[in-house]
Amino acid sequence: MAINNLTPITPELLYDGLVEILPDKKSRLKDFIRENKSSGNSYMDLFAQTVRNYGKRDVADYGELLGVNYRHLDGAVRWMSGMGVHAWMTEYLRLVACDLVEHTDFSFKDIGQIMGFSPSSFSQFFRAYQKMQAWEYRNLKQHGRKRRYFRR
Repeated sequence: MAINNLTPITPELLYDGLVEILPDKKSRLKDFIRENKSSGNSYMDLFAQTVRNYGKRDVADYGELLGVNYRHLDGAVRWMSGMGVHAWMTEYLRLVACDLVEHTDFSFKDIGQIMGFSPSSFSQFFRAYQKMQAWEYRNLKQHGRKRRYFRR
C-alpha cells in the first residue's frame, strides 16, 4: 500500500472568509463566501467550490453533482485531505457558520437557511461541532466573554 506524504488539503487551507459587503438575507451561500483559495489540486478545488455553491447536502448529492460515485469521491477526498467527504464538508460549513455568526447580525434562522439547514438543524449542527450555542459564540466574539442567557 502506498503512503501519502502530501500536505493534507484541509478546509482551513481553502476557505478564504466572507466577502466584505455582505448581500441580503435572501442570497445563496456562495454570495457570502469569497472564492476559495487554490490548493493546486483541481479535484479538491472543484469539490470545495461545489460545497461553497450548494452548502449542506448529502454526500451522494455531491457525488452526483460532480459526476462520480460517492464512494470514489469519498476515497479521493480521504486520500488528499485525510478526512472523508462528510467530515470535510462539515468542517468547511463550520468555518462558514462561525464567520456568519460572528460577523453578521442575521438571525440564526436566516443563517441556517442561507447554509441549507432547517432552522432547528442549524442550531444542532452549531452546538455539536462548535461545542456551544450560536448565541454564546456570538457573545464570546463580540463581547470577549461567554455570557449566560439568564443572568444570575
